[in-house]
Amino acid sequence: MNNFYRSSLYASGLSVVVRLYSQDNMDPTTRKGIESENAYVMKGKELERKKREVLSMKVPTKVIKFKLKFEVTRDFGIPGAFVVENRYKKHEFFLKSFHFYCGSWVYPITKTGFKRIFFSDQLYLPKKMPESLVELRKKRTLETASPKTEGPVLGGSTKFPYLRRLKTGHPNCQHNHSRESGPASCFQFHVPPDERISDEKLQELKNNFVEALIRFLTPESTLPHLWDRECPDFVTKVAHFFVPKAAISKKDVRFIRSIIDFCRKLKLPSSHGGPSRSDPSEEQDIFEDIIGFYADKEVEELDYSDKQQIEKLVPKEILNQVVATLALKRHDVSAQLPSIIAEDKFAWAEDKEFGRQMLGGTNPVRIWNLNWWLKALGNERVFILDYHYLEQFLSMINGKGVCAYATRTVLIAPDSSSEMVQPVGIELSLPGGSTRLVVPQETPLWEFAKFHVASNDTAYHQLVSHWLQTHAVVEPFIIATRRQLSVMHPIHRLLDPHFKDTLHINALARAIFLNAGGILETLLFTGEYSMELSSHLYKEWRFDKQALPEDLLERGMAKPGVRDEVVSGPMEHVERDKSSNKAAKGAEQEMFEVDAEMELVLEDYPYAKDGIEIWTAIETWVTEYCNVFYRNDNDVKEDEEIQEWWNEIKTRGHQDRKEGWYDINTFKSLVKALTTLIWITSGLHIAVNFGQYGYGGWPLNRPMLLRKFLPRDDEFMEEMLPDKFQMNLAIAVMDLLSRHTSDEVYLGQTSPQKERPLNEDH
Repeated sequence: MNNFYRSSLYASGLSVVVRLYSQDNMDPTTRKGIESENAYVMKGKELERKKREVLSMKVPTKVIKFKLKFEVTRDFGIPGAFVVENRYKKHEFFLKSFHFYCGSWVYPITKTGFKRIFFSDQLYLPKKMPESLVELRKKRTLETASPKTEGPVLGGSTKFPYLRRLKTGHPNCQHNHSRESGPASCFQFHVPPDERISDEKLQELKNNFVEALIRFLTPESTLPHLWDRECPDFVTKVAHFFVPKAAISKKDVRFIRSIIDFCRKLKLPSSHGGPSRSDPSEEQDIFEDIIGFYADKEVEELDYSDKQQIEKLVPKEILNQVVATLALKRHDVSAQLPSIIAEDKFAWAEDKEFGRQMLGGTNPVRIWNLNWWLKALGNERVFILDYHYLEQFLSMINGKGVCAYATRTVLIAPDSSSEMVQPVGIELSLPGGSTRLVVPQETPLWEFAKFHVASNDTAYHQLVSHWLQTHAVVEPFIIATRRQLSVMHPIHRLLDPHFKDTLHINALARAIFLNAGGILETLLFTGEYSMELSSHLYKEWRFDKQALPEDLLERGMAKPGVRDEVVSGPMEHVERDKSSNKAAKGAEQEMFEVDAEMELVLEDYPYAKDGIEIWTAIETWVTEYCNVFYRNDNDVKEDEEIQEWWNEIKTRGHQDRKEGWYDINTFKSLVKALTTLIWITSGLHIAVNFGQYGYGGWPLNRPMLLRKFLPRDDEFMEEMLPDKFQMNLAIAVMDLLSRHTSDEVYLGQTSPQKERPLNEDH
């Protein structure tokens, strides 16, 4: 026990309380073992004095042995568990043993909210647990396994493999030192000074966040409309026109005004006399309600219930700024319609649009050529969108208002002249072998099945295509670059612009969006298992398959050619002067010609077709750049910094992924690795990020969770969709994530000197 609070322990014999529970006899009222009377920790015997390292400081500590006396009833039996309550306000202590080894820190109950439960050394399967200890076991498991502000430790294990990330400097969690607590403020945590976002950009991001919340989560003002404010006595004058002035009081005027306000908020009945809202065939009102989210409106303050939910999800600084902004004046807000409904409100529901988005939407990297798996089909125009891996997680995910399937969708290009793919069958699976196949002829079930596919696809997009594959996997490369490559190294210079702000943005993402109980866990159907799913799918990640040509070939979306021979070796026989221009141009031309030989299975695959052009441009630039510094393969082999850099990435940065790495011992392998890395941070990220509002800003197109399984005749679409708060928050998040910032630099441009924050407290 630390000596700096030892005196307070001695001064108060009531600060640490211990109570025993019997394993032999149960209290029928509490359904727990019979309890002893409280025992209080009093003065003890000092056994050892030593120093413990805390935050790089040597802190004097003492090991103290205490004797406790318990009062129990005669029928108490053998103790099977005990509870420790730490009543200190600030100090924790390490409980080494209590007749048997405990080895755990006990933190103040004011910080943890619960007492610590310890059991005897005896091991039990749950079904063999003494009945008197069952409830205690459940309580202890719940407290340990489901903390409210933590997530599972990822990385360094076969169960939860993950990649290296920047040390945050956050303290360990108070009641579990194997986990890391969140930052005191999501905008004030350690990021190396050269990696921090500029103060201006950080403020711009905050302002964008505030604007998105005000636009989509603030209800329309209940104060009088503009006409009423400009003529405040309008109601009075109208009333006096019909009723003598002496016959109407101020109270009557207020009553009339309340009726007008009430009527103004009512929706007029459908002009075509269609069915009421209770009719499940009437979906128009649902669409109109959601479209109303984007309508111009005057806002005054947050709804109280929404504010309570936002407080749990949004950083305090942001919420305070929202409240302060609304307190200054009423705001007129408007929102641009997402592009998916800008021209046609129902285009998103068409099967051909569903297929198009799998090729050119916000997640165009998941579709596979089914013939690549099943050669016997003999048809290269059958495709699959496979999320069957989710089945193993559904027993944990489903419940608490979430209903999810593991889906598989088959799509075809109807004929050889058509480049358009359309879904023709959807398989919906649940744990235990329950499977259902839905085809387009089964309306409206077909539409509901597509909702579930879109929900699967959205979660994969957020957790894997976007976060994992373009943000998280890059972080180990950045760390290794800063640690192993001198700023004078040409490859450091080449890569530096592509790493701009990434570490800080990743830290912000972990603090705001990916934190336990945070925004994405609230919005996505995967909930608290979101990061576990990300870890599970990291097992499939291979660096050698991240190169766009290899990715397309792997998924069967392109036919193999001689693409592997694209990169020519360094120009060993070319003089590095003006006379080399012709040879360099020839090498560039060769690369474009070889690219053309990799034939796409579908010509109208925007991600692939446009992506190959960007990939080739990057590869051309990297090849010419490296040709300036590396004359032959030996130059690459003998570059100690590059070798150490690559070794750290493989063995430390991505130590949980042993497959998919090649040696960088040739000019060609260096160019391939650098091109792949730059592609991930540019072209791939562009494809999966900036279209989020255009597609995901319309909740019916990209629902993040669903609250009903395939509905029957008596169930409605409205009950299936997320609630209003979740949809509005999702739209706000899509709006925020899709925005470009004012300091963005595009491929081919030179980045201006970045303004650094004055200090880390900003």
